[in-house]
Amino acid sequence: MKKIGIISSGLILTMFFASCSKNNSTQPSASGTPQMSYELKASNSLVNLPAKMTGTGTINWTGGLASPTMIKFEAKKGGTEIEYKSALDTTIDLMSSIATTFGGFTIPTGTYNEIELKIDLSQNGSNPALELDGTFTSGGVTTPVMVTINDFVEIQTEQHDVTIDSAESFVAVTTLDLSSISSGITETMLNAASVTGGTIVISATSNRRLYEIIVDNLHGEKHHCEFEHHRRH
Repeated sequence: MKKIGIISSGLILTMFFASCSKNNSTQPSASGTPQMSYELKASNSLVNLPAKMTGTGTINWTGGLASPTMIKFEAKKGGTEIEYKSALDTTIDLMSSIATTFGGFTIPTGTYNEIELKIDLSQNGSNPALELDGTFTSGGVTTPVMVTINDFVEIQTEQHDVTIDSAESFVAVTTLDLSSISSGITETMLNAASVTGGTIVISATSNRRLYEIIVDNLHGEKHHCEFEHHRRH
């Protein structure tokens, strides 16, 4: 994996807070309201690949970086559509044992329904929107593999409802299932992939078909998200 400076949520360079109601101009209270922040992490890093004859091929994802540039909270409150969003400038380690919390805004207390949580990933300077590093093993031979995505990707999750309490802060934890992201890629396809400098490079300009499968999976997958509630002291 190439070296990329990772900026924690406490070192966000540029951030603005914005909110809007699609039906009126209600603004969130400036104080006394809970903080909402986000986390993004990876799961299921060992992927068993389908094959016509044998299913021995695997991908073992060992590293991953993502560059969130916008987070969004869209919901209904009392029948009114609400949207909050925050821009940021950060790159996070998806495989870290301690997930990085990023972004943040305040949301008024109350019950929210039909919630959509979105994380926009975009190329951030020299940092890609998303990078995955690992190894592909087939027939006893192991080859490095790297996925580099510089196109815009929106990670979207849904929640039915949540009640926000002024005594709590909230972290929306989104999980990227690397097995689902790799869905549709077979052992045969990777064995036929072009190799650059000993590595199977999957990008917009290398092994394009594999790249399109991964990007389509990222857009089409219903990613898992759950709220972590933290009581304020």
